[in-house]
Amino acid sequence: MRKEQLICLCLAMLLVSTTLMLSSCKKDPKDKDPKEALVNTRWKMATDLTGLDIDKEIGEVSGGELRFTSQTEGELTAAIKGTKLTLSVTYSYDATQKAYPATVKIGDDINQFILKVNWDTNILIAYELEAGVVIPKPIMFFTLVK
Repeated sequence: MRKEQLICLCLAMLLVSTTLMLSSCKKDPKDKDPKEALVNTRWKMATDLTGLDIDKEIGEVSGGELRFTSQTEGELTAAIKGTKLTLSVTYSYDATQKAYPATVKIGDDINQFILKVNWDTNILIAYELEAGVVIPKPIMFFTLVK
């Protein structure tokens, strides 16, 4: 084999290995399709974010965690006054709002929310929906658990 052929072969192998390595790298959530970005993420309820307006009622909630297990389902776990609750969450992605409409059912009550994610700060903010209208004051904040 001539020297030029050997160099070409080495460069081709390097290109193939680099391509394989880059394709197997895990994508950053903000680079993913928004419909899939929340899948397999875990968020911890934040009650002490500087500069954010957090309701006093949220202070009664401890250990709150939000997990997304698929493109449409997740669960919210929280301890309220010593009682641990796990609630089912259904959600989807709304491209017009660039947000995730979500529903949580508690007994016979159905609560609707809009979830907005800032991937630069890794903060998820929940807004309550009343009669299809978003209440502008956030009701919950979550930080991404890495």
